[in-house]
Amino acid sequence: MAKSTRSKVKRSFRAKKRDEGIYAATEAARLQRLNSKLTAKIDDGDEELAEPVEGDTAQDDSTAPDAMELDDSVKSSTNPSRVSTHGPRNSRREEWRKSKGMMPVPKSTRMNRQGLPAARRKSGRPSRRR
Repeated sequence: MAKSTRSKVKRSFRAKKRDEGIYAATEAARLQRLNSKLTAKIDDGDEELAEPVEGDTAQDDSTAPDAMELDDSVKSSTNPSRVSTHGPRNSRREEWRKSKGMMPVPKSTRMNRQGLPAARRKSGRPSRRR
């Protein structure tokens, strides 16, 4: 049934084979090879990290004595004013209707069977033909 490589049963059986089965020796050799490669990379990197570099301090740039003053525009960009995304977004059709002195969205004059204004959309009715 479960033939996918994401199948938990297949993954657990593969893990068992890697740990104690026929592939254990190959997996151990692979892990040893990767471990030696990583330790060699760390040993080379430790010498560079152990030497402190002059002028490289953990101070914040703004508290440094030779820090340059920033413009007001840069300071305001750190605390920007929010742009409203709420409300109607007028379409070109609505803009054209406004320019002609008409209502942007024409008022519906249709009535439903109960005598109420008809809805714009037919809710509950599927749009896909079945």
